[in-house]
Amino acid sequence: MAGRIASVALLPLVLGLSACGGGDRPLPMIRYAAVSPAGELLGAPTGDEGAYRDAMLGWFNRADSNGDGRLDLAEMMADADRTFALYDQNKDGAVTSSELTAYRVASPHHTPPVQGGEKMRPGRLNMTAAEAETASRDSRGRPQYRMGVDPVMSADANADFRVTLAEFRVEMTRRHAQMDRNGDGAVSRDEFLAYAEGPMRAWRQE
Repeated sequence: MAGRIASVALLPLVLGLSACGGGDRPLPMIRYAAVSPAGELLGAPTGDEGAYRDAMLGWFNRADSNGDGRLDLAEMMADADRTFALYDQNKDGAVTSSELTAYRVASPHHTPPVQGGEKMRPGRLNMTAAEAETASRDSRGRPQYRMGVDPVMSADANADFRVTLAEFRVEMTRRHAQMDRNGDGAVSRDEFLAYAEGPMRAWRQE
């Protein structure tokens, strides 16, 4: 009798888990992709929030060359110049998608790319901080995200499939202003964390 009562008591829990998982598939694994604002791969996608934060803050501390806990525009531009040189593998002053792919494939943190431009719901993919900022709502009010938003190739302002250093610096200036929430000209550690934790907020909205 006791075993039967226990089985009945467990039934609502099992049904609840089934509903959360879509009924016929297991709950998806949540992973955060550590990518710098300039598109540099910083670590392998992980479900460990602490490891993700550490990778993102490691970038911030390196970019903050004077160690004052604030990332000013000059420091952001210095990082943009450094990463652009990594991507521009033939040194012709422009980055193409094939060069960017070659850089990423050679990275120890490489993972297969998501389908560019596709709208997907969280829980089915890796998500970067840049992607978390693209949220819109579906007809039921649930967040959707534009996957494959590339922080490098999105700087291609004239749509010639090449990103010049000038275009890249313009995009990084825009991104710096976006992270600088209080508009004081520098991105604080807390402001950067607010940007970096976008994927975590995205998952929690589900």
